[in-house]
Amino acid sequence: MAESSHLMFSSRDLLASPSHEGLAYVVDQLFKPQETYEYQTAQALYRFCVTNFSNCLTLMLLKVYLHSFDDLIRFRAICLLSETLTGLRNRSFELSLFALYVIKPLLVSCLTMPEAKKPDTKILRRIVSCVASNVVKLDCHGWDELGDCMLTLVNTDPVRAFNVFLDLPLLHLGFINRFLKHLVEEIEDVLLNNEEDRDGEYWTLALQTSVKLGIQISNSETGLDLAREILGTVLKSANQLVMEGKEQFLQRGLAHLVKFLAQDSNMCRYSSKQCGFVLEFALKISGIGTHTQEAASKISQMVTKLENYVSDQAFKLSHSVVENQGFDLDLYNKLKNRSAVEILRMVASTGMNDMSREMAVGRLHDMLCDHTSKRAEIDVSEMRQLKELLMSCLTEVGIPENTFKILGKVVFHVAHELLSYQEDKWFELWDYIASECESQFERAVYIFQCLTMMLDDNEYVIHAVYDLLPEIRTRLNPPGELLVDNSCWVLAFVGGFFAAIHLLELYTESVEVIVDKMVDSVRELVKRGMEVGLVRRAFRDMESIVKKQLDWYDANEYIFVKDLLWKLYEIKGLRRESKMVLWRINVLLEKGTPNVDKELPKSLTQQPH
Repeated sequence: MAESSHLMFSSRDLLASPSHEGLAYVVDQLFKPQETYEYQTAQALYRFCVTNFSNCLTLMLLKVYLHSFDDLIRFRAICLLSETLTGLRNRSFELSLFALYVIKPLLVSCLTMPEAKKPDTKILRRIVSCVASNVVKLDCHGWDELGDCMLTLVNTDPVRAFNVFLDLPLLHLGFINRFLKHLVEEIEDVLLNNEEDRDGEYWTLALQTSVKLGIQISNSETGLDLAREILGTVLKSANQLVMEGKEQFLQRGLAHLVKFLAQDSNMCRYSSKQCGFVLEFALKISGIGTHTQEAASKISQMVTKLENYVSDQAFKLSHSVVENQGFDLDLYNKLKNRSAVEILRMVASTGMNDMSREMAVGRLHDMLCDHTSKRAEIDVSEMRQLKELLMSCLTEVGIPENTFKILGKVVFHVAHELLSYQEDKWFELWDYIASECESQFERAVYIFQCLTMMLDDNEYVIHAVYDLLPEIRTRLNPPGELLVDNSCWVLAFVGGFFAAIHLLELYTESVEVIVDKMVDSVRELVKRGMEVGLVRRAFRDMESIVKKQLDWYDANEYIFVKDLLWKLYEIKGLRRESKMVLWRINVLLEKGTPNVDKELPKSLTQQPH
């Protein structure tokens, strides 16, 4: 009895204090060896707080994480909170409604802390999951702050956004709509990014997020079409990986997805429609490649055992989506045994259908990626033959856009090899860019943008850039209306950036003219309310290019990019989401140029104080 009274007074003193330092001390003691007096005393007090004051304890542990200066204490505090809330949820204990009103904004503050550490995110997502489950049951007002927080995270820290979203309980579509469009865009960016250095963990997170999102929205009639589109994106990404010879990469991602779905289906009671979505995913993914059946079978078995599974509740992809995901296994096996030159000859012959040509070019790109990363080797003589065949492919009329985009990546690898190791300037390629920039502007400027390596300021490069500039300036004029395909303006904007950065040291006046045109065009589009479909897409493409170019940036490039970012950022009316992309580019620039003498541009140093 005396011990209980002592624990009561101690816990009240601990949790009623305006300072978090007392609880931070207890947290530290809980990680001492279990046989020590300090651990045993702290453990008895902590257990008493969990049993009798779980609401206040949750609040105070969040405050420790928010305000402690000791990173280890902060991490231990959320580990304890995650373990505690999970245990309480398993025992069907619910936080009080009054406590939730205070906990919700505190937890959002934890999620949006700058420079969050990766281990923190994985712990915080579990805490958010527990609190969100309480909100779904108890709080009819919902959690609008979390929706706004998700919108911010998707634009500033997509990895954290994916993590948080994955452990959320099933929610109504109104909540998800706050950030739905941006989340879908980010998922597509990751899944359909076919760069050779794609991050396996990031891709897996995007895969899990896409399936979780499909599950969330497939329960609503209004969400069915988007769920089908999301499933189509996943299948397209999986096909691309197999075509690139990266089926093991896909297998690893699917293995993680199987584990995630087992846990998620335990926490969330999938409806019959949601079971149908997952089952359709398993069915379609099993038809891609040669080693996906095991994961697909595990997913199917899991779904058919769920409470709400109905055998005739089928979620069907539209015919066009299924058709577009067709995979020719015989051709894939044939391509694996062909040399790079043989594959490109097949493509150049035009005897293949569009899907087969895209698969062949994808295989060639994969082989070149392996060569660039030293995993395989392509002979010098083969590279020279590839150069000649590529010129034939680039000038072919009617080559599909998807195939041409992969060809651009192939051009980069060949040009990089020729320039870096064989000192071949590939003058024919620059002649192509210069001669086609008027009649085939979009293709010429796209190939130009693929050449992200450091370029020599030789006369062929300068000649091509100078021929491109007037065409870029003309096409930077804002379109009168949003079209189905707005790629021309986007290509012109990114092409302007690309051209300017290669003319910095030689043609200052030309650089100033093109930058002014870019900024004025963005300003006009923002004014007309056409920002989302054009400007943000251009900013994201520029972000991708800066990331690829960073390794050769010097002081001039640093100052130029910094100045351009500032001019764009201060455009009146520019939306927060667009500013977030500019902010990410700035972070890339700072982190990616550690050895550059970072002098601020005059436009920033002359700002009024």
